[in-house]
Amino acid sequence: MYDHELQVAKMIALKAGEIMRQYFETDQERQIKSDGTPLTIADTKIHQLVATEIALAFPDDVLVSEEGKNQDYGMGRRWLCDPIDGTKAFTWGVPTAMFSLGLVVDGVPTVGVAYEPMLDKIYWAVKDQPAYCNDQVIKVNQQDLAEGILATISSPYRLRRQSSYIDAFLDYPTRIDLATFSGAVAKSVRVADGRFVGYIEELVNNYDIAAVQVIVESAGGKITDMQGRQLDYSKAFRGCIVSNGTVHEELVELCRSNG
Repeated sequence: MYDHELQVAKMIALKAGEIMRQYFETDQERQIKSDGTPLTIADTKIHQLVATEIALAFPDDVLVSEEGKNQDYGMGRRWLCDPIDGTKAFTWGVPTAMFSLGLVVDGVPTVGVAYEPMLDKIYWAVKDQPAYCNDQVIKVNQQDLAEGILATISSPYRLRRQSSYIDAFLDYPTRIDLATFSGAVAKSVRVADGRFVGYIEELVNNYDIAAVQVIVESAGGKITDMQGRQLDYSKAFRGCIVSNGTVHEELVELCRSNG
């Protein structure tokens, strides 16, 4: 089940990766959007690619993309896409930018594909089946906060002014190693493949995280909102906690008490 959807998503991801590599070290025609985030010609071309391929393969499905005008959430079959997650890193020449595409069925992420073109790593999963990086099954680790690496927001302004739970991490009885770099998808897949114990981001969108939720959960991890509740992809939302499962409740409690 969902074999065709998976193959189409992987095909699109690889084509998107070709576009990202094409523009990574050339003129990206960079613009700044109204929310202050960058937009490049690669974002636009990848969005157009996804829109075309989804319309051809699944004409009755809805595409919700960061770069698209359609933000039509609801039930049914919806493809949630971030053409380039970590566009800041992409414009900086830092290779943590990734493509992600997830199929959400009646509000539940069901198929997820995320591609890291600079390392040629494609992560993928179907709900309730194993998660893969290329052809290798991946699993989350079982480390606790004192043992592992916790990823969080990369903006120094938000670290200082808005994210009070960061103080809880810095004041933790045992030192926590914090990873801060651009790219929600890149940080999330590193939870799925056992490199990180978790990732917290209060401003992440559903199109950023739909694909990786399938991948992380299929690898044995867990994703919820900042209060530990199940994410509902039938509507827009902001913020999530990604973890190996072992540290999830502790992260939820730290966010609740320092929110």
